[in-house]
Amino acid sequence: MIRRSLLAAVLVVLAVASPAVAQDEGSCAERFPEVEWMRLGAGIPVYATGVSEGHAARYAREISESVDRIVDHYGPFDATVCLFDPDSGFDTTRFVSGSKRLHALVLQDDALMVLSTENIGLTGPAAAFGLAQLALWQYSGGVGFPEPQASTIGQYFRSEVRDRAVYDHAEAKASNFFGPQVVTPWSSGTQANPLAWDPGVGHSSFGGSTGPASDAASAASTHMADLVRFGMDEVGEAVFTDSDPVMWTDLEGRWRNALTVELMGTDEPTTGWRSGLAIAIGIVLGAAIAVVLGFISKRRGRRRPETPEPIAGFFDETAGVTD
Repeated sequence: MIRRSLLAAVLVVLAVASPAVAQDEGSCAERFPEVEWMRLGAGIPVYATGVSEGHAARYAREISESVDRIVDHYGPFDATVCLFDPDSGFDTTRFVSGSKRLHALVLQDDALMVLSTENIGLTGPAAAFGLAQLALWQYSGGVGFPEPQASTIGQYFRSEVRDRAVYDHAEAKASNFFGPQVVTPWSSGTQANPLAWDPGVGHSSFGGSTGPASDAASAASTHMADLVRFGMDEVGEAVFTDSDPVMWTDLEGRWRNALTVELMGTDEPTTGWRSGLAIAIGIVLGAAIAVVLGFISKRRGRRRPETPEPIAGFFDETAGVTD
């Protein structure tokens, strides 16, 4: 009786601790039947194929935490996540466009995200970004949030998974130093549907308005997440729910001003450092040119030493000596 009780307790513990169960006929299996799918315990339907148990536990934890953060701001939302290992046999050709292969894809109308686990460290953050896009789409009633607002908010949730608050703020200060007067066009596009991106590709320059809304990687720089954190202190929940570009423009201006004050100690725009830097560079270049010219002049002015006359009679005395 005691052995049976212990066995039952162990089975219960294993069931709770396990991040996945046996093959599950969920949305991923219905749409992509060429592989076997395991359901992970992540709060929302999350399925994986070809993923090890250890990695599955990590993804389940990261996705579950992201869902909780998103729900805090937008309420419950529908989402299904299909995680696949590139070597699992999952057929990616259905999503291939030209030379581009599948990395991450969000199908807004189907509340579905398909995500490759090729980069273990980026899988959780990419899932957070994609889930935020689904929540925003549904919160807007299927109209979509303006871009790059949606991507900037997505970068915040992505950053939270990686615990990058300190790094984002440092990068924001450094980038703002060279462009404090930048004004981002906060309604230059609308959320793309479907949305495909590569989580491993670098992001656009600070302020991010260089790429189309369909390219989430170029829609907003990663450290623009710092703007969202600033907005949480300044306007509260409006930074997540208010899509008015006027509000975002005003918020960005105050944020950049605060970054300038923190870095320079004043909110007055200053360009004196540019002229000072130009003068310093001029002095260094002038000194370098003077050194080079002096060296060349010295080389040219140096006369070759005269060869002394041979010793008188030396060659005459030895000329007739033979072996």
